[in-house]
Amino acid sequence: MANIHFSEEGKHAETPLKKANYKSFVLWIGIVVVLGVGLFIWAPWSSGLYNKYEISKQMSVTERGESAGVLNKAAELYNAGDYTAARKIMQREYMSNPQDPLLSYYFSITLIKNSQEHEARTVLKKLYEGESAFKYDAAYYVALSYIKQDNKKEALIWLSKIPQGTPNYQKAKELSGKL
Repeated sequence: MANIHFSEEGKHAETPLKKANYKSFVLWIGIVVVLGVGLFIWAPWSSGLYNKYEISKQMSVTERGESAGVLNKAAELYNAGDYTAARKIMQREYMSNPQDPLLSYYFSITLIKNSQEHEARTVLKKLYEGESAFKYDAAYYVALSYIKQDNKKEALIWLSKIPQGTPNYQKAKELSGKL
């Protein structure tokens, strides 16, 4: 069936009616649904497992002595989210005092935040092997560093090293279940 239109000369012209193409409509609806589900599952706006499960959001320094001022400045930068500047300060301090567990712990986190996971694991493994109060926090962050690099197998190994009764055990157990 055609619509009849009159042209300027008075003659009528035929224009075909456009029929709804339901197959292409259904196809496009399907594509939109698949993309919507894909985005929901992938969720690029979510912070990811590393950010969801990190524990040291704030750095607090109770050091005394001549390095206290320098570490306070590093803590200010760390707490403000300037991990690059904080790492530079902490790296100098760490080089002169690698046995300081607090410094080692936060320095390693700044390394992870600056995508230097391998270097961070070197520092964290020393903490884990020692008798520091940060021993199991170090194991937890080694696992997180592997998660950040999408190495689930190694992350699970390090999460299993966190014993029941320690502060991060529940998070480690929950995180293991998500891997």
